Amino acid sequence: MSRREAEMRHEIGLRNIMWGSDYPHPEGSWPVTRQQQFDTMHGIPEDEIEAMLGGNTVEFYNLDIEKLTPIAARIGPERGSFQEASR
Repeated sequence: MSRREAEMRHEIGLRNIMWGSDYPHPEGSWPVTRQQQFDTMHGIPEDEIEAMLGGNTVEFYNLDIEKLTPIAARIGPERGSFQEASR
């Protein structure tokens, strides 16, 4: 996802967006996925980032959020990290 697409999230439909990576294929964001996420999502409201980085996927596929929460806490990204001034 590009910054432009993130900025168009309300036109696209926030609930229609799910972050994906094509690890380990170089046409994806690997090995700079974290930086690309930051560049793309920096300054966007946390609830909208949460939806795009996992919430929409959980809802769409009816996944067990209680089982996924510890994994998300372990592998990140840190909640609030997209609001920091710079990386």
